[in-house]
Amino acid sequence: MRHLPARLLAAAAVVPITVFASAAPAEAQEAPFAQPAQAAASWLAAQSDGTSWNGGDVSSSLDAVIALEAASVGGDQVQATLEWLNSNETLSPYVYPAVEGATEPALNAGAAGKVMYAVATAGGDATNFGEIRLADEVTASQTANGTYGDGTAPSSAWAVLGLSRTDTPAGAEAAAGLAAVQCPDGGFNYADVDGGDDCISDPDTTGLVASALVTLGDAAAEPLASAVAWLEGAQAESGGFDNGFGENANSTAMAAQAFLAAGSADAAKSAVAFLLTLQFDCTTEQPGAIMYTAPEDPEFGEASRLLATAQAIVPIAGQDLANLDATGMEAGLPGTGCESADAGGEGTGEATDAAEDEDEGSASWLPWAIGAAVVVLAALIIAFALKSRRGGDTAAEEKADAVADAQSPAAVDEPKGESGEPTADDDTDKQ
Repeated sequence: MRHLPARLLAAAAVVPITVFASAAPAEAQEAPFAQPAQAAASWLAAQSDGTSWNGGDVSSSLDAVIALEAASVGGDQVQATLEWLNSNETLSPYVYPAVEGATEPALNAGAAGKVMYAVATAGGDATNFGEIRLADEVTASQTANGTYGDGTAPSSAWAVLGLSRTDTPAGAEAAAGLAAVQCPDGGFNYADVDGGDDCISDPDTTGLVASALVTLGDAAAEPLASAVAWLEGAQAESGGFDNGFGENANSTAMAAQAFLAAGSADAAKSAVAFLLTLQFDCTTEQPGAIMYTAPEDPEFGEASRLLATAQAIVPIAGQDLANLDATGMEAGLPGTGCESADAGGEGTGEATDAAEDEDEGSASWLPWAIGAAVVVLAALIIAFALKSRRGGDTAAEEKADAVADAQSPAAVDEPKGESGEPTADDDTDKQ
């Protein structure tokens, strides 16, 4: 028993630490999404005004529609947007933009092709939409060298992609036209129209054109191989792509979907992994969204988030522009998964947040309360043990003194009271 207090003291020092270690909440971990494309799509759809994005901007709205089609969710939103777009008043200014100095608007073949692509992928009639015979107009815009519209790579690529969703797809002439504007290093430039020595390749345009080349089959095999080789050489170790402003979501997304279209699996996997590092998780105010760069530019980050998310969704969903399939698209949206399971329906958001805050508060003080209780309990045990030890030691000492006194000569000759009883001093010794 003499060593009990020491053992209790050691236990008192260890027990609270053990309790804190097991009861304290773990550090917040980055919350991954089980379905990152659907989470991004849910965030994207939430940015709509109900029919369109960016205040009725057609191009941004088409990017969003294509993204939802790739994620195979948000069918109701897609339908609402295409119904809004299926109006000559809305569509005509986009397909026939006013050009400074021109007497009348001219067809933008790339814009028309993009509309065809989004509409046909959703199952609509791309040949006659918004009172415009899109397929006929785009086909008629093909130039002598095989390109479309203004002859640039992006316009020609979207024209090819749009026509690939109709009964009259582009052919070998289109492959020759794209090859004619290919840069000497194998990539493509957004504005070049002759593929000369001054042509500077960029990943965004090269990725878009690569997918268009895939739809053209064998006739485009050579320029496609060169384009993919350039993209592979331009990919950073992180998996991302830089268009001159740092590694970013848009450039990486266009390259990633091209890798998927061309069957370059390893490069695609690396690019998609990079994109996922740019996705906001559940601990942020924009869960599911994709940032343009990391960290976000404080001035342009929010404005660039919409297009970055829309373009990134396509490869994150495992889709590409050459083969994108929206069959079986769900009408609704699954949400990001960050919502509380105890939300209790509409109108309970604030109450849910308060409950979550209360839970977090409880979780923060509970371990300390348990630890404090253990410390108090251990202290009581130690105090009791020490008191017991002191009491035992005192009694032993008193008994030893009594024995010594009894054996001393003084004890033998101790006087008695007149009655023959022991004196008060005798009573104390015997206690």
